[in-house]
Amino acid sequence: MSETIVAYQSFVGVDLHKETVTLAAVNPRGEVLARLKISTKSVGKIEAWLRALPRPCQMAVEAVGFIEWFIDRFCGCVDRIDIADATELANRRGKRRKNDPNDALDIAKRLARGECPLGFIADDELMQLRKLGRHWRQLSIVLARAKRYMKSLLLAANLRGPKFDGASAQRWLLAHGHRLKPVQRRAFANFTELVQLVELQRAPLRHAIIKASRSKRFAPIMDILQSVPGIGDIWGCIIAAEIGPFDRFPNADTLEFWAGLTADLKESAGRTQSGNITKAGSVALRWAICQAALTLCHSDAKQEGTRQRLITRIGKPKANVAMGRRLLRTLYAMVRDGKRYEGGPRRDRTSAANKAKRLRKQRKEAA
Repeated sequence: MSETIVAYQSFVGVDLHKETVTLAAVNPRGEVLARLKISTKSVGKIEAWLRALPRPCQMAVEAVGFIEWFIDRFCGCVDRIDIADATELANRRGKRRKNDPNDALDIAKRLARGECPLGFIADDELMQLRKLGRHWRQLSIVLARAKRYMKSLLLAANLRGPKFDGASAQRWLLAHGHRLKPVQRRAFANFTELVQLVELQRAPLRHAIIKASRSKRFAPIMDILQSVPGIGDIWGCIIAAEIGPFDRFPNADTLEFWAGLTADLKESAGRTQSGNITKAGSVALRWAICQAALTLCHSDAKQEGTRQRLITRIGKPKANVAMGRRLLRTLYAMVRDGKRYEGGPRRDRTSAANKAKRLRKQRKEAA
């Protein structure tokens, strides 16, 4: 469907900071109409300034981490609002002197010329699903750190501990806590309470994510994503929410670059060297896609074979990221074609783990 062409009479560029905001407005010829630098708390004055501009009006805000409140508050004051890609803007500015008035004016003039690199603004429903997934990730990080500290305490005491969920850790503490020194026992008890608290908080969050992901809007794409072994309600929700509409990406390369999973190439003296991934996109998406790819390898023999070959060549951390990148491209093709996942031979992870355990035992006995 073709987009309606609007003859905007004013273009506004915004450079937003935590305490101040700088706005610059130009007409279609790039001539300055008005400028404003003001505290972010003066929302009434900002609104009056925007409403006084010629209509229709288009505004672009340079992307920052705390941009959401500005979009929610002033989206009704202009006819269209967009996010300006901060990284691409910096590349296009070159060595020009950087300050707030110049940055805001540069965005406005580029917007008038149709040269401003614009990003995607998620609607409220999609943004709420993103927030649920990101909150789940933060709680998962707290949980993982607490469990890691508990394992280090037991390792320092040369003890084999329980499965590190709240209930098992509490039972172990009651039965074997006397084997720890008083300070270690107190620390282990504190971390056990922290694990129980996080588990208690994650239970209703899981229900909220599942309920949101099964809505009429997200159910079709969730059905495709969850056909991949290892992508359940949580991973599927985070992936679908962070990416948004898949069709806004023309190809898988664009999606891979947007997700920050593309290698950063370094050129010098005619030589090109592949560096680390750019990490330019959503942290939550990279976390979810790599975790889902690792789980997929546990159940798909073909994927695990590819992962093992990559581990031999580039090491385990880079291999896991590479598998996440492969899975992201696979998901793009699945959603584009409306097809479910067709995997390789199923891998029995339990048998493989037992076999590895027997081999380790035999090597130990031979030594």
